[in-house]
Amino acid sequence: MPILCAAGLAPSRVMPGTPLEPPSLSTTPAGRQQRSGSGLCLSGGGYRAVLFHLGAVRRLHELGVLEHLRTVSSVSGGSVLAARLAQLPWASDAPISPQTFQQVLAEATYRLTDRDIRTIPLLRRVMPWNWRGPSAVYGVADLLDDYCGRMKVHDLPNKPNFVVCATDLTYGTSWIFSRAKTGGHRAGYATSWKLNLPLSLAVATSACFPPVFAPVTMVLSSNKGKVLVNDGGNYDNLGLEPVWKNHELVLVSDGGTPFQYGVKKGLLRRLTRFITLLDDQSRSLRKRWLIASDAQGVYKAVYWSVGRSVDVYRKNLPGDAECLALGYSEGLAHRIGLIRTDFDRFSRGEQAVLENHGYLLADAALRAHLPANSRPQQWPALHVPHPAWLDPEKVDQMLPRG
Repeated sequence: MPILCAAGLAPSRVMPGTPLEPPSLSTTPAGRQQRSGSGLCLSGGGYRAVLFHLGAVRRLHELGVLEHLRTVSSVSGGSVLAARLAQLPWASDAPISPQTFQQVLAEATYRLTDRDIRTIPLLRRVMPWNWRGPSAVYGVADLLDDYCGRMKVHDLPNKPNFVVCATDLTYGTSWIFSRAKTGGHRAGYATSWKLNLPLSLAVATSACFPPVFAPVTMVLSSNKGKVLVNDGGNYDNLGLEPVWKNHELVLVSDGGTPFQYGVKKGLLRRLTRFITLLDDQSRSLRKRWLIASDAQGVYKAVYWSVGRSVDVYRKNLPGDAECLALGYSEGLAHRIGLIRTDFDRFSRGEQAVLENHGYLLADAALRAHLPANSRPQQWPALHVPHPAWLDPEKVDQMLPRG
């Protein structure tokens, strides 16, 4: 019997015969008048994205935007943070306090990103007695279970609506895990409470990139057969699908790798370049479409990316904006964006710099583009989470080069 989970997570399978709901996610975008609410999209990007999004979410909380979200859509590393974000006291009538935010979300995220959650599951999977066993994704799910609050998917809060995005490899569409339902518009949907899936398994499925991690097999109904599901970044690394069709305000935190210019020598490196280029063009098309729809007034979009600096928002900000003085330079921001996409152990410096960067970039983007009806009456002062790591020389010494 394969060794999967010290915490007792059994490899879940969605059994045949589970009643399906008719697909209810509209494939047609709503008109401007039919849109409502704000959605936050948290991209993929491993622990780099987790920490970058933590900083952005911290600033959203300080601005009073976080608690008014209608939807939180997430992919891969974004799904890891979203699972912990769901542990905040959303059902309480009282605002989420800074102390609760720090203790429940931030401190738990520092502890998680101080751990390697990918090596042990992969090593166990390659052992001969585990070759016929389940995907190593289940081992990752076991290591994420405490961070995910040992919740089931159907235990997610009523509001906001948390949507963990994966990719349906069988039908070539987006696959979602949410409180109400799990599935895709071609494979169909099953009621989440009947599936009884651990939230950690949904997050691990969303986050574990192939071919290193084999996909997870889901069976929603006997007539549909097996559906292979894996990393959400294969279909939509920005997590836009659950939000862009019917929300009035679309907030996008992008922790994905910025495109690097140049081609290195060697056949293997060129093959890798071909794959990277295809992925980058897919993400670039989504970004251009996001911004074009904003320009056409379809919805209001606010976008920030780990590879950018606060300077890109300068022309839309007052000259004395704090973020302009405190944000990392263009050169440092580019190198922050090149921090590895992985789920191995991140140093204290990497944690601090990524959170600072997400915090300051989100502040700049929101101050530049957040619509008037969503803005606080007075823009709150900045409280950078790790002030010691604003020193450019200290950051320069810590970051990888090239």
